[in-house]
Amino acid sequence: MTGKCEKFVSVKFSFRKIFASKNEVPTVKSVNSGKLLFLESIRGLAAFGVVIAHLLATYYPGASTGPSLAPVGNDLIAKLFYGLPFGFVASGHFAVIVFFVLSGFVLTYKFYEKGDQKDLHTQAAKRYFRLAIPIFAIVMVSYLMMSSGAMSSTQEVARLTGSPEAGRIFNFIPSLSTAFHDATIGVLMGKNVAYNPVLWTMSIEFIGSFVVFGLAALVGKLKKRWLIYIGAIIVLGDSYYVCFIIGMALSDLVNNTNVIEYVRQKVSKFYLYGLLLVALVLASFPSPTDDIKGTIFNALLVSGVDSNYVLQLWQFFAAAAILFVVLSRPELQRILSSKILVFLGGISFALYLTHYLVLHSLGDWLFVTVRANHGLNFAVLIAAVATVAVTIAVSVIWKKYVDDTSVSVSRRFAKFLLK
Repeated sequence: MTGKCEKFVSVKFSFRKIFASKNEVPTVKSVNSGKLLFLESIRGLAAFGVVIAHLLATYYPGASTGPSLAPVGNDLIAKLFYGLPFGFVASGHFAVIVFFVLSGFVLTYKFYEKGDQKDLHTQAAKRYFRLAIPIFAIVMVSYLMMSSGAMSSTQEVARLTGSPEAGRIFNFIPSLSTAFHDATIGVLMGKNVAYNPVLWTMSIEFIGSFVVFGLAALVGKLKKRWLIYIGAIIVLGDSYYVCFIIGMALSDLVNNTNVIEYVRQKVSKFYLYGLLLVALVLASFPSPTDDIKGTIFNALLVSGVDSNYVLQLWQFFAAAAILFVVLSRPELQRILSSKILVFLGGISFALYLTHYLVLHSLGDWLFVTVRANHGLNFAVLIAAVATVAVTIAVSVIWKKYVDDTSVSVSRRFAKFLLK
């Protein structure tokens, strides 16, 4: 009897130790010399994943439509990148989910670290101009490019490859008035993204930011706030705003409990890397089609519940699992803090915004030109290499003159507003 009591006391003490108060625990900064650059590297890898996804969707559409609908010549690519084994590489949708989880984490990190609501006020005051300036710039650049005929090869690409994505974009007459409307309010408020389809995430990013600012301000210091996080996740269902709540919950977990430190010390790397592998498997599954029925995907479904709904929830979990594993493993943080990945993270927003225009101007023109005298695969290689190289170069310039300007303007506005 005494042994059982001692065991109970030990378990209770361990539980309290894991969920220790903020003053008792080291934050994730202690793992990485006070910096969170590895999180930006994850964002950079996700942005690059979106680039790869759009390249495949344009030139090897079977990677997004499935092997049964793959045009002749890219059925092997479809088998490799549609679902397992490498679907996570071509899953731009999952990369966006990672973006949203990271946003919820980063936007609330300082608040949960310091417990000062002034940071939430500052972040909220900066948010509009931080997003609005790059949005305005990219929409107007797209308008100018379309007006000059830079996207004139895209419909020919659709004819040659059978790409549904290439067939539905840039097939309208550009208008300065509509472009200006979209650049100022259409994208953020109305989801008008014809001039650059990747901007569909911006309204969600904008609203999701204020969801976590508001929730953190209201419940961020309550003892039972975890129940409210869970309730918010249930209420929001499979909407992308769940990702922001998951991110802020992880931020709270890192800064105000000992969970990460406990996992780092007590849980085997084998289990954590196993969790990472499971997350990548979950990230690999596209929207349910006949091509993936009868596979491991069936084990993920819930009887009587829409399969798309279930899949999206699993991918929310996968994104959270990837971030949790990285936060728990210092060696992963060191790898992600390498110079090349930090560089990629630094240009991630620019990379995300500009790649689509480069792909469907220079990339499509090269593909059509080379395809006329050479095979499909060689044309794709030339178009892909040029697209990636030019996009990186453009992103460096874009970051310096557009992103950095938006950061500076948003900071000044926040100072003015909060005086």
